[in-house]
Amino acid sequence: MTFQFLFEQFQALPSGSDSFKQLKNQCEQHIKMANSALEQSALFLIYGFAKNYVLLYEDQAVTAEFSTAAKTQLLNYMQQLNTALQTQNKALILDSLNHVSQHYMLSSRVF
Repeated sequence: MTFQFLFEQFQALPSGSDSFKQLKNQCEQHIKMANSALEQSALFLIYGFAKNYVLLYEDQAVTAEFSTAAKTQLLNYMQQLNTALQTQNKALILDSLNHVSQHYMLSSRVF
């Protein structure tokens, strides 16, 4: 599963713009190769978050705490989506996509 691979890879990277940039690029490359339309949707959602982080902070000095908090938030989203994708239950995957989107809209939207 492409999403799980990208999740695990991002998890192992240090916090910072380079990690978000790598995730953005990998999501963009793997969207077309995803196993299902729902996995494509999950990759596209995470791609958008990573892209926004790169656009907003790539040339900015941010604290380690800020970067770590942003990575933690994105990893939480990715964990929820990965868990749902592993079930292959379409209703659960859609629910997870909606939950992540709703949580993001109610958050501070750092990316």
